[in-house]
Amino acid sequence: MNLLSSLNISAGALSVNEKAISVVSHNVSNMNTEGYHKQRVNLQARNIAGAIGDNPYNQVRANGGVKIANVMRYNDDYLSNYYREQLSEKNMLEQQLANLGDLAGIFDDLEGTGIDAALSKFYEAVNNLQEYPASSTARTNFIETAKALTGLLNGKSVELSKLTTGALGDGVTDDSLKNSKIYVQYRELNNALDNLASVNKALQTTQTGTLTANNLLDQRDLILHDISQFVDITVDEKNNGSVNVYMGDQALVKGSVVTGQLDIQTAKSYCDAHGIIYPDNWDGANAVVSIVDSEGGVIIDNANDIITSGALGGLLHSATDNNNGITNAGTVQSSLNKLAATIAEAFNSLNTRENAYCIDASNTNHLKATNDTNWLFACYDASTGTETTSGITAANIKVSDNLLSNDGIWNISCAYFDDPKNYDINAVGNAQNVVAMLETRNIKQSALNGQSIEDYYSSLLGKIASAGDSAKTLYDTQSDVVESLENQLDSSFGVDLNEELVDLVKYQTAYAAAARVFTTVNSCLDTLVSLGR
Repeated sequence: MNLLSSLNISAGALSVNEKAISVVSHNVSNMNTEGYHKQRVNLQARNIAGAIGDNPYNQVRANGGVKIANVMRYNDDYLSNYYREQLSEKNMLEQQLANLGDLAGIFDDLEGTGIDAALSKFYEAVNNLQEYPASSTARTNFIETAKALTGLLNGKSVELSKLTTGALGDGVTDDSLKNSKIYVQYRELNNALDNLASVNKALQTTQTGTLTANNLLDQRDLILHDISQFVDITVDEKNNGSVNVYMGDQALVKGSVVTGQLDIQTAKSYCDAHGIIYPDNWDGANAVVSIVDSEGGVIIDNANDIITSGALGGLLHSATDNNNGITNAGTVQSSLNKLAATIAEAFNSLNTRENAYCIDASNTNHLKATNDTNWLFACYDASTGTETTSGITAANIKVSDNLLSNDGIWNISCAYFDDPKNYDINAVGNAQNVVAMLETRNIKQSALNGQSIEDYYSSLLGKIASAGDSAKTLYDTQSDVVESLENQLDSSFGVDLNEELVDLVKYQTAYAAAARVFTTVNSCLDTLVSLGR
Protein backbone atom coordinates (compact mmCIF):
# COMPACT_ATOMS: atom_id res chain seq x y z
CA MET A 1 0.00 0.00 0.00
CA ASN A 2 2.90 2.37 0.75
CA LEU A 3 4.39 1.76 -2.70
CA LEU A 4 1.02 2.39 -4.35
CA SER A 5 0.71 5.60 -2.32
CA SER A 6 4.17 6.66 -3.45
CA LEU A 7 3.17 5.88 -7.02
CA ASN A 8 0.10 8.12 -6.71
CA ILE A 9 2.09 10.90 -5.08
CA SER A 10 4.72 10.89 -7.82
CA ALA A 11 2.04 10.74 -10.51
CA GLY A 12 0.31 13.71 -8.90
CA ALA A 13 3.63 15.58 -8.78
CA LEU A 14 4.11 14.94 -12.48
CA SER A 15 0.67 16.37 -13.22
CA VAL A 16 1.13 19.43 -10.97
CA ASN A 17 4.53 20.34 -12.39
CA GLU A 18 3.26 19.78 -15.91
CA LYS A 19 0.48 22.30 -15.24
CA ALA A 20 2.97 24.71 -13.65
CA ILE A 21 5.14 24.50 -16.78
CA SER A 22 2.05 25.25 -18.89
CA VAL A 23 1.45 28.42 -16.83
CA VAL A 24 5.04 29.49 -17.52
CA SER A 25 4.42 28.80 -21.20
CA HIS A 26 1.20 30.86 -21.01
CA ASN A 27 3.12 33.79 -19.49
CA VAL A 28 5.86 33.72 -22.11
CA SER A 29 3.41 33.47 -25.00
CA ASN A 30 1.51 36.54 -23.69
CA MET A 31 4.49 38.70 -22.80
CA ASN A 32 3.47 41.18 -25.54
CA THR A 33 -0.28 40.89 -25.04
CA GLU A 34 -1.83 44.23 -24.04
CA GLY A 35 -3.25 44.20 -20.54
CA TYR A 36 -1.88 40.75 -19.68
CA HIS A 37 -0.97 40.21 -16.01
CA LYS A 38 1.64 37.55 -15.30
CA GLN A 39 0.47 34.49 -13.34
CA ARG A 40 2.12 32.19 -10.86
CA VAL A 41 1.18 28.71 -9.64
CA ASN A 42 0.92 28.44 -5.86
CA LEU A 43 1.57 24.89 -4.65
CA GLN A 44 0.26 23.33 -1.47
CA ALA A 45 0.92 20.04 0.35
CA ARG A 46 -1.89 17.54 -0.03
CA ASN A 47 -2.90 15.90 3.25
CA ILE A 48 -5.24 12.96 3.54
CA ALA A 49 -7.98 13.68 6.01
CA GLY A 50 -8.15 11.77 9.27
CA ALA A 51 -6.57 11.60 12.73
CA ILE A 52 -2.80 11.30 12.65
CA GLY A 53 -1.70 11.11 16.26
CA ASP A 54 1.89 10.33 17.17
CA ASN A 55 2.10 7.17 15.13
CA PRO A 56 4.79 7.74 12.44
CA TYR A 57 3.12 5.22 10.13
CA ASN A 58 -0.13 7.18 10.29
CA GLN A 59 1.76 10.37 9.64
CA VAL A 60 3.36 8.90 6.54
CA ARG A 61 0.01 7.63 5.28
CA ALA A 62 -1.49 11.10 5.80
CA ASN A 63 0.89 12.65 3.28
CA GLY A 64 -0.78 13.00 -0.09
CA GLY A 65 1.90 14.77 -2.07
CA VAL A 66 1.39 18.14 -3.76
CA LYS A 67 -1.53 20.02 -5.30
CA ILE A 68 -2.15 23.39 -6.95
CA ALA A 69 -3.65 25.75 -4.38
CA ASN A 70 -4.44 28.42 -7.01
CA VAL A 71 -3.08 30.30 -9.98
CA MET A 72 -2.22 33.76 -8.70
CA ARG A 73 -2.62 36.82 -10.95
CA TYR A 74 -0.30 39.68 -10.11
CA ASN A 75 -2.28 42.85 -9.43
CA ASP A 76 -2.30 46.04 -7.35
CA ASP A 77 -5.76 47.57 -7.02
CA TYR A 78 -4.46 50.90 -5.70
CA LEU A 79 -1.97 51.32 -8.55
CA SER A 80 -4.56 50.32 -11.15
CA ASN A 81 -7.15 52.77 -9.80
CA TYR A 82 -4.59 55.57 -9.62
CA TYR A 83 -3.51 54.84 -13.18
CA ARG A 84 -7.10 55.12 -14.38
CA GLU A 85 -7.53 58.47 -12.61
CA GLN A 86 -4.40 59.86 -14.25
CA LEU A 87 -5.33 58.39 -17.63
CA SER A 88 -8.69 60.15 -17.45
CA GLU A 89 -6.97 63.45 -16.63
CA LYS A 90 -4.52 62.97 -19.50
CA ASN A 91 -7.30 62.41 -22.03
CA MET A 92 -9.11 65.52 -20.86
CA LEU A 93 -5.93 67.58 -21.26
CA GLU A 94 -5.33 65.98 -24.65
CA GLN A 95 -8.72 67.19 -25.88
CA GLN A 96 -8.10 70.67 -24.47
CA LEU A 97 -4.67 70.82 -26.10
CA ALA A 98 -6.07 69.71 -29.45
CA ASN A 99 -8.79 72.35 -29.19
CA LEU A 100 -6.29 75.08 -28.34
CA GLY A 101 -4.03 73.93 -31.16
CA ASP A 102 -6.91 74.32 -33.61
CA LEU A 103 -7.74 77.66 -32.00
CA ALA A 104 -4.19 78.91 -32.41
CA GLY A 105 -4.27 77.77 -36.03
CA ILE A 106 -7.34 79.92 -36.69
CA PHE A 107 -5.55 83.05 -35.43
CA ASP A 108 -2.09 82.20 -36.77
CA ASP A 109 -2.35 84.65 -39.64
CA LEU A 110 0.44 85.56 -41.97
CA GLU A 111 1.91 88.95 -41.17
CA GLY A 112 -0.34 91.69 -42.47
CA THR A 113 -3.38 89.45 -43.07
CA GLY A 114 -5.01 89.16 -39.64
CA ILE A 115 -7.55 91.19 -37.70
CA ASP A 116 -4.78 93.15 -36.01
CA ALA A 117 -3.46 94.28 -39.40
CA ALA A 118 -7.01 95.04 -40.59
CA LEU A 119 -7.59 97.24 -37.52
CA SER A 120 -4.35 99.07 -38.20
CA LYS A 121 -5.27 99.69 -41.86
CA PHE A 122 -8.77 100.75 -40.84
CA TYR A 123 -7.42 103.40 -38.47
CA GLU A 124 -4.94 104.50 -41.13
CA ALA A 125 -7.93 105.05 -43.41
CA VAL A 126 -9.64 107.05 -40.63
CA ASN A 127 -6.51 109.16 -40.30
CA ASN A 128 -6.43 109.70 -44.07
CA LEU A 129 -10.08 110.71 -43.98
CA GLN A 130 -9.27 113.20 -41.25
CA GLU A 131 -6.78 114.88 -43.56
CA TYR A 132 -9.05 114.78 -46.62
CA PRO A 133 -12.65 114.72 -45.34
CA ALA A 134 -14.15 115.79 -48.66
CA SER A 135 -12.15 113.32 -50.75
CA SER A 136 -14.14 110.55 -52.41
CA THR A 137 -10.98 108.47 -52.57
CA ALA A 138 -10.38 108.77 -48.82
CA ARG A 139 -14.01 107.87 -48.15
CA THR A 140 -13.89 104.86 -50.49
CA ASN A 141 -10.70 103.69 -48.78
CA PHE A 142 -12.42 104.00 -45.39
CA ILE A 143 -15.30 101.83 -46.59
CA GLU A 144 -13.01 99.21 -48.15
CA THR A 145 -10.89 98.85 -44.99
CA ALA A 146 -14.10 98.61 -42.94
CA LYS A 147 -15.32 95.83 -45.28
CA ALA A 148 -12.00 94.02 -44.91
CA LEU A 149 -12.20 94.26 -41.11
CA THR A 150 -15.79 93.01 -40.89
CA GLY A 151 -15.00 90.25 -43.39
CA LEU A 152 -12.16 88.98 -41.21
CA LEU A 153 -14.36 89.10 -38.11
CA ASN A 154 -17.00 87.12 -40.01
CA GLY A 155 -14.43 84.60 -41.23
CA LYS A 156 -12.88 84.02 -37.80
CA SER A 157 -16.34 83.54 -36.32
CA VAL A 158 -17.20 80.95 -38.97
CA GLU A 159 -13.96 79.06 -38.28
CA LEU A 160 -14.67 79.10 -34.54
CA SER A 161 -18.17 77.78 -35.19
CA LYS A 162 -16.73 74.97 -37.33
CA LEU A 163 -14.33 74.09 -34.53
CA THR A 164 -17.17 73.91 -32.02
CA THR A 165 -19.42 72.05 -34.45
CA GLY A 166 -16.74 69.45 -35.09
CA ALA A 167 -16.47 68.79 -31.37
CA LEU A 168 -20.11 69.03 -30.24
CA GLY A 169 -22.33 69.61 -33.26
CA ASP A 170 -23.98 72.91 -34.12
CA GLY A 171 -26.39 72.69 -31.19
CA VAL A 172 -29.43 72.47 -33.46
CA THR A 173 -29.44 69.60 -35.96
CA ASP A 174 -29.18 65.89 -35.18
CA ASP A 175 -27.06 65.26 -38.29
CA SER A 176 -24.46 67.73 -37.07
CA LEU A 177 -24.40 66.06 -33.65
CA LYS A 178 -24.01 62.59 -35.17
CA ASN A 179 -20.99 63.77 -37.15
CA SER A 180 -19.25 65.28 -34.11
CA LYS A 181 -16.40 63.90 -32.03
CA ILE A 182 -18.47 63.64 -28.87
CA TYR A 183 -21.10 61.46 -30.56
CA VAL A 184 -18.46 58.90 -31.57
CA GLN A 185 -17.00 58.88 -28.07
CA TYR A 186 -20.33 58.56 -26.29
CA ARG A 187 -21.15 55.46 -28.39
CA GLU A 188 -17.74 53.93 -27.68
CA LEU A 189 -18.26 54.50 -23.96
CA ASN A 190 -21.67 52.81 -24.00
CA ASN A 191 -20.17 49.84 -25.88
CA ALA A 192 -17.45 49.58 -23.24
CA LEU A 193 -20.08 49.56 -20.47
CA ASP A 194 -21.92 46.70 -22.23
CA ASN A 195 -18.66 44.76 -22.61
CA LEU A 196 -17.85 45.23 -18.94
CA ALA A 197 -21.26 43.89 -17.90
CA SER A 198 -20.65 40.80 -20.07
CA VAL A 199 -17.25 40.14 -18.50
CA ASN A 200 -18.74 40.65 -15.04
CA LYS A 201 -21.36 38.02 -15.82
CA ALA A 202 -18.66 35.54 -16.88
CA LEU A 203 -16.65 36.24 -13.72
CA GLN A 204 -19.68 35.56 -11.53
CA THR A 205 -19.88 31.99 -12.87
CA THR A 206 -16.13 31.27 -13.01
CA GLN A 207 -14.08 29.81 -10.17
CA THR A 208 -11.59 32.33 -8.83
CA GLY A 209 -7.86 31.57 -8.88
CA THR A 210 -8.01 29.79 -12.24
CA LEU A 211 -6.49 30.61 -15.60
CA THR A 212 -9.94 31.31 -17.02
CA ALA A 213 -10.81 33.73 -14.24
CA ASN A 214 -7.45 35.47 -14.50
CA ASN A 215 -7.83 35.95 -18.24
CA LEU A 216 -11.29 37.42 -17.65
CA LEU A 217 -9.79 39.79 -15.07
CA ASP A 218 -7.31 40.97 -17.68
CA GLN A 219 -10.20 41.70 -20.04
CA ARG A 220 -12.04 43.47 -17.23
CA ASP A 221 -9.10 45.76 -16.47
CA LEU A 222 -8.58 46.63 -20.13
CA ILE A 223 -12.24 47.65 -20.40
CA LEU A 224 -11.97 49.73 -17.22
CA HIS A 225 -8.95 51.51 -18.72
CA ASP A 226 -10.99 52.20 -21.86
CA ILE A 227 -13.89 53.62 -19.85
CA SER A 228 -11.58 55.85 -17.81
CA GLN A 229 -10.31 57.42 -21.03
CA PHE A 230 -13.79 58.87 -21.56
CA VAL A 231 -14.86 59.75 -18.00
CA ASP A 232 -13.48 59.61 -14.49
CA ILE A 233 -14.80 56.51 -12.70
CA THR A 234 -14.77 54.84 -9.29
CA VAL A 235 -14.45 51.05 -9.19
CA ASP A 236 -15.83 48.76 -6.48
CA GLU A 237 -14.51 45.19 -6.86
CA LYS A 238 -16.40 42.17 -5.49
CA ASN A 239 -14.95 38.90 -4.20
CA ASN A 240 -15.65 37.09 -7.46
CA GLY A 241 -13.73 39.73 -9.46
CA SER A 242 -16.78 41.48 -10.92
CA VAL A 243 -16.93 45.25 -10.42
CA ASN A 244 -19.43 48.02 -9.92
CA VAL A 245 -18.51 51.21 -11.75
CA TYR A 246 -19.61 54.69 -10.71
CA MET A 247 -19.34 58.12 -12.28
CA GLY A 248 -19.65 60.44 -9.32
CA ASP A 249 -22.46 58.98 -7.24
CA GLN A 250 -24.20 57.42 -10.23
CA ALA A 251 -23.71 53.70 -10.86
CA LEU A 252 -23.05 52.93 -14.52
CA VAL A 253 -22.53 49.18 -14.14
CA LYS A 254 -23.53 46.88 -11.27
CA GLY A 255 -22.38 43.34 -11.82
CA SER A 256 -23.81 42.03 -15.07
CA VAL A 257 -26.27 44.92 -15.45
CA VAL A 258 -25.67 48.29 -17.10
CA THR A 259 -27.57 50.61 -14.76
CA GLY A 260 -26.68 53.92 -16.37
CA GLN A 261 -25.95 54.41 -20.05
CA LEU A 262 -25.25 57.77 -21.65
CA ASP A 263 -27.63 59.49 -24.01
CA ILE A 264 -26.93 62.67 -25.98
CA GLN A 265 -29.01 65.37 -27.61
CA THR A 266 -28.60 68.78 -29.17
CA ALA A 267 -28.76 71.85 -26.95
CA LYS A 268 -31.86 73.03 -28.81
CA SER A 269 -33.69 69.73 -28.19
CA TYR A 270 -32.83 69.98 -24.50
CA CYS A 271 -33.97 73.61 -24.34
CA ASP A 272 -37.23 72.88 -26.18
CA ALA A 273 -38.00 70.07 -23.73
CA HIS A 274 -37.35 72.34 -20.73
CA GLY A 275 -38.98 75.56 -21.88
CA ILE A 276 -35.66 77.37 -22.41
CA ILE A 277 -35.33 79.87 -25.24
CA TYR A 278 -32.44 78.74 -27.42
CA PRO A 279 -29.92 80.22 -27.87
CA ASP A 280 -30.79 83.47 -26.06
CA ASN A 281 -31.15 81.93 -22.61
CA TRP A 282 -28.72 79.05 -23.04
CA ASP A 283 -25.11 79.28 -21.86
CA GLY A 284 -24.20 75.59 -21.99
CA ALA A 285 -22.51 73.36 -24.55
CA ASN A 286 -23.94 72.54 -27.98
CA ALA A 287 -24.53 68.95 -26.81
CA VAL A 288 -26.20 67.76 -23.61
CA VAL A 289 -25.33 64.38 -22.13
CA SER A 290 -27.93 62.53 -20.05
CA ILE A 291 -27.74 59.29 -18.06
CA VAL A 292 -30.57 56.85 -18.70
CA ASP A 293 -31.48 53.37 -17.48
CA SER A 294 -31.79 50.26 -19.65
CA GLU A 295 -35.36 51.21 -20.56
CA GLY A 296 -34.38 54.72 -21.62
CA GLY A 297 -35.76 56.32 -18.46
CA VAL A 298 -33.90 59.48 -17.49
CA ILE A 299 -31.77 59.24 -14.35
CA ILE A 300 -29.80 62.47 -14.73
CA ASP A 301 -31.27 64.96 -17.17
CA ASN A 302 -28.13 67.03 -17.74
CA ALA A 303 -24.90 65.33 -16.72
CA ASN A 304 -22.53 67.83 -18.38
CA ASP A 305 -21.50 69.37 -15.07
CA ILE A 306 -20.52 66.04 -13.50
CA ILE A 307 -18.45 64.95 -16.51
CA THR A 308 -15.34 66.91 -15.63
CA SER A 309 -12.56 64.60 -16.78
CA GLY A 310 -11.68 62.20 -19.56
CA ALA A 311 -12.12 62.85 -23.27
CA LEU A 312 -15.83 63.57 -22.85
CA GLY A 313 -15.10 66.16 -20.17
CA GLY A 314 -12.45 67.77 -22.36
CA LEU A 315 -14.86 68.01 -25.30
CA LEU A 316 -17.87 69.23 -23.32
CA HIS A 317 -15.91 72.12 -21.86
CA SER A 318 -13.88 72.93 -24.96
CA ALA A 319 -16.31 75.43 -26.44
CA THR A 320 -18.43 76.86 -23.63
CA ASP A 321 -18.17 80.47 -22.52
CA ASN A 322 -18.73 79.70 -18.85
CA ASN A 323 -16.62 82.54 -17.41
CA ASN A 324 -14.35 80.20 -15.49
CA GLY A 325 -11.16 81.68 -16.88
CA ILE A 326 -10.55 78.88 -19.40
CA THR A 327 -9.56 79.99 -22.90
CA ASN A 328 -11.45 77.95 -25.47
CA ALA A 329 -13.47 78.39 -28.65
CA GLY A 330 -16.44 79.65 -26.66
CA THR A 331 -14.57 82.33 -24.73
CA VAL A 332 -12.70 83.48 -27.85
CA GLN A 333 -15.99 83.69 -29.77
CA SER A 334 -17.44 85.76 -26.93
CA SER A 335 -14.41 88.06 -27.01
CA LEU A 336 -14.70 88.57 -30.76
CA ASN A 337 -18.40 89.36 -30.34
CA LYS A 338 -17.55 92.02 -27.76
CA LEU A 339 -14.91 93.45 -30.08
CA ALA A 340 -17.32 93.64 -33.03
CA ALA A 341 -20.12 95.15 -30.95
CA THR A 342 -17.75 97.74 -29.43
CA ILE A 343 -16.38 98.81 -32.82
CA ALA A 344 -19.93 99.20 -34.16
CA GLU A 345 -21.12 101.11 -31.10
CA ALA A 346 -18.10 103.44 -31.02
CA PHE A 347 -18.34 104.47 -34.68
CA ASN A 348 -22.12 104.41 -35.04
CA SER A 349 -22.61 106.64 -32.03
CA LEU A 350 -20.22 109.21 -33.50
CA ASN A 351 -21.61 109.02 -37.02
CA THR A 352 -25.20 109.56 -35.82
CA ARG A 353 -24.64 111.99 -32.96
CA GLU A 354 -26.23 115.39 -32.77
CA ASN A 355 -24.28 118.27 -34.35
CA ALA A 356 -22.49 115.82 -36.68
CA TYR A 357 -22.79 116.51 -40.42
CA CYS A 358 -22.12 114.58 -43.58
CA ILE A 359 -21.75 115.90 -47.13
CA ASP A 360 -24.91 116.35 -49.16
CA ALA A 361 -24.66 113.88 -52.04
CA SER A 362 -26.80 116.14 -54.24
CA ASN A 363 -24.40 119.02 -53.70
CA THR A 364 -20.99 117.89 -52.47
CA ASN A 365 -20.06 121.49 -51.62
CA HIS A 366 -22.64 121.54 -48.84
CA LEU A 367 -23.09 119.75 -45.52
CA LYS A 368 -26.29 118.21 -44.21
CA ALA A 369 -27.24 116.92 -40.76
CA THR A 370 -26.85 113.23 -40.14
CA ASN A 371 -29.64 111.10 -38.67
CA ASP A 372 -29.91 108.41 -36.00
CA THR A 373 -30.04 105.56 -38.54
CA ASN A 374 -26.98 106.71 -40.49
CA TRP A 375 -24.96 103.73 -39.23
CA LEU A 376 -21.48 102.79 -40.35
CA PHE A 377 -21.80 99.20 -39.10
CA ALA A 378 -24.91 97.05 -38.81
CA CYS A 379 -26.26 93.52 -39.12
CA TYR A 380 -29.33 92.01 -40.71
CA ASP A 381 -32.41 91.16 -38.68
CA ALA A 382 -33.37 87.76 -40.06
CA SER A 383 -36.99 88.12 -38.92
CA THR A 384 -37.55 91.39 -40.82
CA GLY A 385 -34.83 91.25 -43.46
CA THR A 386 -33.78 94.79 -42.56
CA GLU A 387 -30.66 96.30 -41.05
CA THR A 388 -30.32 96.82 -37.32
CA THR A 389 -27.62 97.61 -34.79
CA SER A 390 -29.14 95.33 -32.19
CA GLY A 391 -27.36 92.04 -31.60
CA ILE A 392 -24.20 92.74 -33.58
CA THR A 393 -21.65 89.92 -33.29
CA ALA A 394 -18.44 88.96 -35.04
CA ALA A 395 -20.47 86.57 -37.18
CA ASN A 396 -22.96 89.12 -38.52
CA ILE A 397 -21.26 92.53 -38.41
CA LYS A 398 -21.19 94.26 -41.79
CA VAL A 399 -20.65 97.67 -43.32
CA SER A 400 -24.03 99.38 -43.35
CA ASP A 401 -26.00 99.71 -46.57
CA ASN A 402 -25.89 103.45 -45.88
CA LEU A 403 -22.29 103.39 -47.10
CA LEU A 404 -22.69 100.75 -49.81
CA SER A 405 -25.62 102.38 -51.60
CA ASN A 406 -25.21 104.81 -54.49
CA ASP A 407 -23.45 107.93 -53.22
CA GLY A 408 -23.13 106.16 -49.85
CA ILE A 409 -19.58 107.40 -49.42
CA TRP A 410 -20.98 110.83 -48.50
CA ASN A 411 -22.89 109.41 -45.52
CA ILE A 412 -19.72 109.35 -43.40
CA SER A 413 -20.18 112.23 -40.95
CA CYS A 414 -16.89 114.09 -41.04
CA ALA A 415 -17.94 117.51 -39.75
CA TYR A 416 -18.91 118.38 -36.20
CA PHE A 417 -19.74 121.70 -34.52
CA ASP A 418 -19.59 122.04 -30.73
CA ASP A 419 -21.82 125.07 -30.98
CA PRO A 420 -24.64 124.76 -33.52
CA LYS A 421 -24.46 128.53 -33.94
CA ASN A 422 -21.09 128.02 -35.63
CA TYR A 423 -22.54 125.66 -38.21
CA ASP A 424 -21.33 126.46 -41.70
CA ILE A 425 -23.07 124.62 -44.53
CA ASN A 426 -20.05 125.12 -46.75
CA ALA A 427 -17.49 123.69 -44.24
CA VAL A 428 -17.00 120.40 -46.09
CA GLY A 429 -13.39 120.41 -44.91
CA ASN A 430 -14.45 120.24 -41.27
CA ALA A 431 -13.13 116.89 -39.91
CA GLN A 432 -13.88 117.20 -36.21
CA ASN A 433 -16.12 114.13 -36.20
CA VAL A 434 -13.41 112.06 -37.87
CA VAL A 435 -10.97 113.31 -35.23
CA ALA A 436 -13.29 111.82 -32.61
CA MET A 437 -13.39 108.55 -34.56
CA LEU A 438 -9.61 108.47 -34.69
CA GLU A 439 -9.45 109.03 -30.94
CA THR A 440 -11.32 105.75 -30.37
CA ARG A 441 -8.01 104.08 -31.17
CA ASN A 442 -6.68 105.07 -27.75
CA ILE A 443 -9.89 105.24 -25.71
CA LYS A 444 -10.16 102.62 -22.97
CA GLN A 445 -13.46 100.85 -23.62
CA SER A 446 -15.36 99.67 -20.54
CA ALA A 447 -16.93 96.85 -22.57
CA LEU A 448 -13.42 95.61 -23.39
CA ASN A 449 -12.19 95.36 -19.81
CA GLY A 450 -10.81 98.88 -19.87
CA GLN A 451 -8.63 98.27 -22.94
CA SER A 452 -8.53 99.99 -26.29
CA ILE A 453 -9.89 98.17 -29.32
CA GLU A 454 -6.48 97.17 -30.68
CA ASP A 455 -5.04 96.35 -27.25
CA TYR A 456 -8.02 94.13 -26.51
CA TYR A 457 -7.46 92.08 -29.65
CA SER A 458 -3.71 91.84 -29.00
CA SER A 459 -4.50 90.68 -25.47
CA LEU A 460 -6.84 88.02 -26.89
CA LEU A 461 -4.08 86.70 -29.14
CA GLY A 462 -1.77 86.62 -26.13
CA LYS A 463 -4.30 84.64 -24.11
CA ILE A 464 -4.66 82.07 -26.89
CA ALA A 465 -0.89 81.64 -27.16
CA SER A 466 -0.44 81.51 -23.39
CA ALA A 467 -3.28 79.02 -22.95
CA GLY A 468 -1.75 76.82 -25.63
CA ASP A 469 1.65 76.88 -23.94
CA SER A 470 0.12 76.12 -20.54
CA ALA A 471 -1.98 73.29 -21.95
CA LYS A 472 1.08 71.83 -23.66
CA THR A 473 3.03 71.94 -20.39
CA LEU A 474 0.18 70.35 -18.43
CA TYR A 475 -0.34 67.67 -21.04
CA ASP A 476 3.36 66.82 -21.26
CA THR A 477 3.57 66.62 -17.47
CA GLN A 478 0.48 64.42 -17.27
CA SER A 479 1.79 62.22 -20.09
CA ASP A 480 4.97 61.69 -18.11
CA VAL A 481 2.92 60.71 -15.06
CA VAL A 482 0.86 58.22 -17.08
CA GLU A 483 3.98 56.82 -18.75
CA SER A 484 5.66 56.39 -15.36
CA LEU A 485 2.59 54.56 -14.05
CA GLU A 486 2.49 52.36 -17.14
CA ASN A 487 6.12 51.43 -16.50
CA GLN A 488 5.26 50.60 -12.88
CA LEU A 489 2.34 48.48 -14.00
CA ASP A 490 4.51 46.69 -16.54
CA SER A 491 7.22 46.13 -13.94
CA SER A 492 4.71 44.82 -11.39
CA PHE A 493 2.41 42.82 -13.64
CA GLY A 494 4.31 42.28 -16.89
CA VAL A 495 6.16 39.12 -17.84
CA ASP A 496 9.86 39.01 -16.93
CA LEU A 497 11.68 36.43 -19.04
CA ASN A 498 14.38 35.96 -16.40
CA GLU A 499 11.77 35.08 -13.78
CA GLU A 500 10.02 32.74 -16.18
CA LEU A 501 13.32 30.98 -16.97
CA VAL A 502 13.97 30.44 -13.25
CA ASP A 503 10.47 29.01 -12.80
CA LEU A 504 10.81 26.86 -15.89
CA VAL A 505 14.05 25.29 -14.61
CA LYS A 506 12.49 24.81 -11.17
CA TYR A 507 9.39 23.04 -12.45
CA GLN A 508 11.35 21.07 -15.03
CA THR A 509 13.71 19.79 -12.33
CA ALA A 510 10.79 18.89 -10.10
CA TYR A 511 9.08 17.12 -12.99
CA ALA A 512 12.23 15.11 -13.75
CA ALA A 513 12.62 14.16 -10.07
CA ALA A 514 8.98 13.07 -9.84
CA ALA A 515 9.44 11.02 -13.01
CA ARG A 516 12.47 9.33 -11.44
CA VAL A 517 10.47 8.51 -8.30
CA PHE A 518 7.61 7.18 -10.40
CA THR A 519 10.03 4.93 -12.38
CA THR A 520 11.70 3.64 -9.21
CA VAL A 521 8.40 2.85 -7.46
CA ASN A 522 7.09 1.18 -10.58
CA SER A 523 10.25 -0.96 -10.74
CA CYS A 524 9.78 -1.99 -7.09
CA LEU A 525 6.20 -3.01 -7.79
CA ASP A 526 7.34 -5.09 -10.75
CA THR A 527 9.86 -6.86 -8.50
CA LEU A 528 7.17 -7.59 -5.89
CA VAL A 529 4.87 -8.97 -8.53
CA SER A 530 7.67 -11.22 -9.82
CA LEU A 531 8.39 -12.54 -6.31
CA GLY A 532 4.76 -13.48 -5.87
CA ARG A 533 4.65 -15.79 -8.89
